[in-house]
Amino acid sequence: MPNLDHVLNFFSGVALLMAGRAEGLKRLDLSADGFWQSFSAMLVALPPVALSWIEFETSAPRTGTAAGYGAVPVYGAHALADFLAWTLPILILMLVAKRVGYSRKIVPLVVATNWGGALLAWVFAPYWLLMLALGPGNGLSALGLLVTIASIALTVRLIYMATGKDMAGAAIITIGMIVISLISYGAVMDLTGIRLI
Repeated sequence: MPNLDHVLNFFSGVALLMAGRAEGLKRLDLSADGFWQSFSAMLVALPPVALSWIEFETSAPRTGTAAGYGAVPVYGAHALADFLAWTLPILILMLVAKRVGYSRKIVPLVVATNWGGALLAWVFAPYWLLMLALGPGNGLSALGLLVTIASIALTVRLIYMATGKDMAGAAIITIGMIVISLISYGAVMDLTGIRLI
């Protein structure tokens, strides 16, 4: 687990990449150890991600049979769905990297998207706090749409820079990540019977 200084340095690196500045890659650890260490970004992102779970569970209280689920299975289902949504795209990319000419791009891509995902989780945490404080409404729904669009746009930009300015690849990877996220949530809902989205 990297210390706070390292995390902030990685965050500054991915922020630079999102801003279109290639020197952001120099702030990331692209060694073999750095590759595996980048998966600790999931733990770094856990507090704001958990905030989104809490907001979902408080904004739409479960009724009927669904109300019988305890907190552990409900939040466990959220955690499993998000874990799969985070890791499955990376696993698929690693499996196909050589075939699609990404052998040399896979390390910067994975490291950047791991730390980028954690940074975005923290950047958009105030939205979840607003949702918890004010409850859902038209204004916050519009803000949520903007947050989603911004997250997708920044992810495309991050992948574009991490892959050496391959816009087609960045768009395909981002779309794949979104699709796999939805599949992950659907699979966990089918497996557990717990509504998550």
